[in-house]
Amino acid sequence: MSTLRIESTSLWLSSLAARPDDQHSIKRDELRAAFFKFRQNASQLVAQIANHLPGLTKHDVTHLDALWETASLVAGEEYPLNALEGFVLGGAILLHDSALCFEAYDNGISGVRATTTWKDAFAIAFEENKEEAESIADFAALRHLHASQATRLVEKSWSDPDTGEPFFLIEDQSLRKHLGQLIGQIAASHHWDIDKVAATFPVQTNAPASFPRNWRIDPVKIACLLRCADAAHLDNERAPDFLYALLKRKGISFNHWQAQNRLSSVDLDQSDLSQSTILFTSTRNFTEEESESWWVAFDAATVVDKEIRSCNALLESRNVPTPQFKVKRVRGVESPEMMIPYIKAEGWSPCSAEIHVGNVERLIRNLGGDKLYGTDSDKLFIVVRELVQNSRDAVHARRVMEPSFEGKISIRIQSKDGDDWLIIEDNGVGMTERVLTGPLLDFGTSLWKSALVQSEFPGLLSSNFKSSGQFGVGFYSIFMISEEVYITSKPWREGINNAKQLHFKNGLSLRPLLKRGIVEGFNSTSSTQVKLRLKDGILPNNSTVEVRRQTINSTNFDIPLDKYFATIVAGLDVSVFFSLQNSEETEIHHDISNKEFNKEKWLENISYANYQSSQNTLEYLHNNFHRLRYIKENGKILGLAALSSYPSSEHNFLNIRTVSGLATSIHGRNASDYIGFIDYLPESARRDGIQYTASKSTMLEWAQEQYDMLKEHDLDPFSRYSTASSLCHFGIDPTLIGRILVLINNQYIFLSFDQIAELAERIKIGFFKSSFGNYIETNHETTPMDEYALIRPLQAGNFITLNLSSGFPPNDNSIADCIHRAIVKRGKTPLWTTESSVIKSFFGMIDFVTLSIQ
Repeated sequence: MSTLRIESTSLWLSSLAARPDDQHSIKRDELRAAFFKFRQNASQLVAQIANHLPGLTKHDVTHLDALWETASLVAGEEYPLNALEGFVLGGAILLHDSALCFEAYDNGISGVRATTTWKDAFAIAFEENKEEAESIADFAALRHLHASQATRLVEKSWSDPDTGEPFFLIEDQSLRKHLGQLIGQIAASHHWDIDKVAATFPVQTNAPASFPRNWRIDPVKIACLLRCADAAHLDNERAPDFLYALLKRKGISFNHWQAQNRLSSVDLDQSDLSQSTILFTSTRNFTEEESESWWVAFDAATVVDKEIRSCNALLESRNVPTPQFKVKRVRGVESPEMMIPYIKAEGWSPCSAEIHVGNVERLIRNLGGDKLYGTDSDKLFIVVRELVQNSRDAVHARRVMEPSFEGKISIRIQSKDGDDWLIIEDNGVGMTERVLTGPLLDFGTSLWKSALVQSEFPGLLSSNFKSSGQFGVGFYSIFMISEEVYITSKPWREGINNAKQLHFKNGLSLRPLLKRGIVEGFNSTSSTQVKLRLKDGILPNNSTVEVRRQTINSTNFDIPLDKYFATIVAGLDVSVFFSLQNSEETEIHHDISNKEFNKEKWLENISYANYQSSQNTLEYLHNNFHRLRYIKENGKILGLAALSSYPSSEHNFLNIRTVSGLATSIHGRNASDYIGFIDYLPESARRDGIQYTASKSTMLEWAQEQYDMLKEHDLDPFSRYSTASSLCHFGIDPTLIGRILVLINNQYIFLSFDQIAELAERIKIGFFKSSFGNYIETNHETTPMDEYALIRPLQAGNFITLNLSSGFPPNDNSIADCIHRAIVKRGKTPLWTTESSVIKSFFGMIDFVTLSIQ
């Protein structure tokens, strides 16, 4: 492999090139020889990259050699670089991308796939593309790991298959030992931000013994040379024509290939007499269809400009006599319009128009808070639910890191100087400053869905952790009830000296105050605390909350705050504590997964049975709580419920619908279908649930178990009707247990489905059909009709569906379907007919449906 390309660069000539009358020729020759051998070995390694990551542009030895050219171009012909610095720079160039292949890792591909990084990447890829998840994860993991793996490559050995003899990239043991670690660090630094470069590397590293003292090494200078050189190598050498035509790439990979295939080698801008500007030009125009590739080229040039400027700023800021680079900028990056003369477009015009939000605060107010949840919503309920959701996720994340950890959430109400404060704390994973000032404040971005979660919590994504927060808007609900907010947090492994606090002084603002260090009222056992100064009227004066029945002519009632908060967290598998006005905190909700969980007491709390005027709810609760069964799937609790046989449609609050264990509402709840709680999937950021979280098979298994238990009970006819209605809702045939109220001969009687089928042979069966849809009418009073037996529904729901679009009911376990099947079982043929607009009701005209025997 020819080295002439390297040897003609200014940085090589000033560092490792042979020179006449060189008093250090022996050491310089030693370094030069060691480098050439290092290059020969590294070239074999980087040659493997294209086999594993064919979507990347060329990362072989030609790319490595080219970095000497781009580094020399940026630095300038007179830039100082001694021999040791030249060796270290050359070594960092060789290593910086060498770990983009499996051969760079112990155990190769299996070693990479055993890493937490790969597992996390696979978890993300599998959700989006199951078929290509492994290859997507390979690419993502190698990209993520290659910089850090560069620090280990110098010490890594490969064994000869025949003799077992170890081979190293740097064969000289002394150079490997004394310079290898520094070379690896600088190689890795090309993926760091510039601040980390400044903070990590020392001002100088002294020359190893036996080398001239004035060959001291400046790691920051070399790191800056590497990052600028790597960024600036954008040209068709990295995407050669034939390979570009041969390999069928697509998507983002294709855009990168096309962009670089069109670019000539970077050069000094000859119009700049100071020779401090570099220029990128295209060999062909980019058509409208190739616009994405044009933008890739423009963005890449912008990155080069940013790297050059930031590196020069860093070099200038140091108290050492290291000069800045000769090149200061890239031509045309100020705007797309200014780049067009150099990277050309044809048939379209790149412009600076970008989607932007002129008033972010207004956008958040319009899309979050009242606009999202509604102006008549229970604002305190919404805010507590959203904040507890965040706490729940934090506790669950820590459980992954620390399996024996249980965790807790605390809710406190305090009054101070005439203001009411709501404080919610947890001892979960906590937040670093990056999270506190990043995803937390990024409207529409959930931390658990962001790229940051992989670096903050390695292994979390590939574990069984599943966040309840998905939409990234819930945090902003706090401004519905508060004008002043404090958010204090620290990573759970760190002390309170490392706490960070955001302070929103005047409601929603894009400029909260950030403080670091010990915060008053934030103790070492907490990880995150959210403290809200409540607006007037949010908290009732008597520390009770009105619960709304939400039915006509019904009476609302009050409950204490602890029961209110306990209902919000009804299905949570984290214990929750409450304190009012500095009183000792008490547990208001016990982790539902804990074996000490008291089901009867829990159901009593969420149903408010002790606060309702009727004792029916309390009596039913005590007689039926023993039927509560966990609904579990993949080890997760997705419900704790029993099939309802409650013989009334009143709002008795015996059940609650949850999303990730948190209530969707505490008001207007009844025991139709089930008592207890069942978890639902969120339909939107409002957290309205429609579809069960558990699978259909799991729900059917639970419902069947409930049916088997209820068959052993001596149920009255009203309870049998309610049980049948509940069974229908969950897809279980209720024909054996169900009883239906029938009006016949001016009398109401309960009959089984078989009895109704037998009755149909003597008299027609009649149904009043709702004017609102395919349902049996429930609101109109059923009046006797001599020639008919009239079906009288008692409750709304799937059980009273009356869909005759096919001429007969579908197999949906409704009253109509069960009667139809009972008639067929008797060997008869049912005949369904509909007479339109028979009766006028308050809500409109009602149809009449007749069932007879053919």
